[in-house]
Amino acid sequence: MNEFLSWTARVGRVVWKHTSAFVAVLLILAALVIGSRIGRPALAPDDDGGVATDTTLVSDGKAQMYTCSMHPSVRLPDPDAKCPICFMDLIPVTDGGGEGNERQLVLTEASAKLSEIETAKVGRFLPTARVRLYGKLTYDQTSIARISAQFPGRLDRLFVNYVGVPVAKGDHLAEMYSPQLLAAFEELRQARLAVDGTVTTSDIVRDSTERTLEAARERLGLLGLTEEQIAGAEAGEASGERLTIYSPIAGIVINLAAREGDYVETGSPIVTVADLSRLWLDMEAYESQLPLLRWGQPVTFTVEANPGKRFEGRIAFIEPIVDERTRTTAVRVAVDNSDRELKPGMFATATVRPRVASGGAVVSDELAGRWVSPMHPTVVRDSPGQCDICGMDLVSAESLGVVGDPSAVEEPLVIPRTAAMLTGTRAIVYIKAPDTERPTYEAREVVLGPRAGEFYIVESGLREGEEVVVKGAFRIDSAMQIAAKPSMMMPQGGGGGAAHQHAGHTPEMPATETSVTVPDSFVFSLKPVYVSYLDAQESLASDDLSGFTQTASDLNTAIGFVEEVGLAGEPLDEWRRAVGKLRRDRPVTTIDDARARFERMSEAVIALQRRFGHQGGETWHVAYCPMAFGNKGAEWLQRGTTIDNPYFGASMLRCGEIRSARLPLSQPAGDAAGQHEGHDHD
Repeated sequence: MNEFLSWTARVGRVVWKHTSAFVAVLLILAALVIGSRIGRPALAPDDDGGVATDTTLVSDGKAQMYTCSMHPSVRLPDPDAKCPICFMDLIPVTDGGGEGNERQLVLTEASAKLSEIETAKVGRFLPTARVRLYGKLTYDQTSIARISAQFPGRLDRLFVNYVGVPVAKGDHLAEMYSPQLLAAFEELRQARLAVDGTVTTSDIVRDSTERTLEAARERLGLLGLTEEQIAGAEAGEASGERLTIYSPIAGIVINLAAREGDYVETGSPIVTVADLSRLWLDMEAYESQLPLLRWGQPVTFTVEANPGKRFEGRIAFIEPIVDERTRTTAVRVAVDNSDRELKPGMFATATVRPRVASGGAVVSDELAGRWVSPMHPTVVRDSPGQCDICGMDLVSAESLGVVGDPSAVEEPLVIPRTAAMLTGTRAIVYIKAPDTERPTYEAREVVLGPRAGEFYIVESGLREGEEVVVKGAFRIDSAMQIAAKPSMMMPQGGGGGAAHQHAGHTPEMPATETSVTVPDSFVFSLKPVYVSYLDAQESLASDDLSGFTQTASDLNTAIGFVEEVGLAGEPLDEWRRAVGKLRRDRPVTTIDDARARFERMSEAVIALQRRFGHQGGETWHVAYCPMAFGNKGAEWLQRGTTIDNPYFGASMLRCGEIRSARLPLSQPAGDAAGQHEGHDHD
């Protein structure tokens, strides 16, 4: 019995061993079948209402693959997937790229349509640039009257007793009593009586009395009396004890320098009246903007109090010097305010739209045929005459050199801004090859002139009438990289991998690039500036506009506490150039405005760190995104090595590459750990 049980157990173990292996094989096969079903793309109905039985195929019968225009090494079969690196939409991998010469890309009609490529012809016309300026409305200094005391006396009555009182020309402002005025009145009456009572026939005596009377009149005129007041005093209608002061212009009272009952001396100000029918808009223009600005150019601007309305003015003055501290120049716009909608003190956002000719020359014919005052350029007339302010004869605008010669204007060769792909000092455009059976695009290196609004002026490399790609150029460039042909990012061709590095090798850079000796106190005081900037960078990467606004305000405060004592020469100039870019010159209301401002902040902070370094224990990193601001590219400074793109935020948070590491000045290194002498670094 025991032997039977033992034999049964052995048989059971053998059977179970083979059965479990068989079951395992069945489970593996089932898993493979299920996995293939899950991984298969969703089936779509075919033309007959049935269901397609395979994925999309390209012309050679292979499944259509999709790639990223920023990262051509990415290949996925799902058209709805996102790039795992930068989260951009994928585009179809084009076939035929290997055809044509080494600078051409040949696509099928279907691939060109899927890539949404658009072209435009190269043309000749005068593009309009756009210069954005910011400033504040203020009083027209030529329309302000300051009423001062012409003689010592007491203000018995002050008819305008608060700031803001509207007055008309000739309205009474104050009433003064003065012993000196009383004596002058009495002298006039006595002279009048002497003339009236003269009965002598002597011409000498008669002339003497008349000259005395005329001198008494002139003295009252010098004391500020009008002709009517003098005539009344001479006729005995005025007592002479008090004098009424009248407003010489219409406007509002903007300042009261004295109060009723005050005793004022000769020349002491009493009331200031400003005519608000004309205002000035004072703005600051950066050096880079000055070549596009001319006297007489029309300006449009808006104010926050009336955001739906555009106001107009004309540039009336451009300061002939540049402020060494802010690196800006004052620009003044004369504004007509007859309807009183604008008020002094309002902030304004202005736009100047100059027309640009070949070579970047500005077409300045706004004052052609007009007459202007050489001393007061706000006075512009359609015909000759005299200046309303100084009485000088008006001269033609052409004689002042503010009107260009129209015969010398040459229309430049122009392409849309989106056609140009910029990298460093190179500019690439893709042109559509004419007379080809299939869509063919060729890379062309061009030399660009200045940008004018939404257009670039082309100095060389293109001809009028050629078609340039204005949409989809980056996708074509990515396909050129895949085909190992010369492209924007790889001018020599070859490769076919990623367009650029995003978070790989991080080259280490010393804390400063030049040897410079500056006070320790200055470098330490830069820390709040750096911290505020880095906080601003992280706010923009998180799409946090309010956070950026707060950190920008903190940055302004931090600048005020930087210690400049002991800073001189080039280091001082470097710091002040940075301050001009870091200071907040206007309110930021949109995330796009914040990112445009952050680019200037980044230029300043990277320059400061490169020149002076930073204290602390953190290593910071200079990052770069080639797609920022319409593929112009922009750098920024950040704390970590993981890309946090402040120019795109969540839409392309990881787009970019780390270009260099910035070590702190106190970074330990080998046996020199913890040592730091001055600020001399190799």
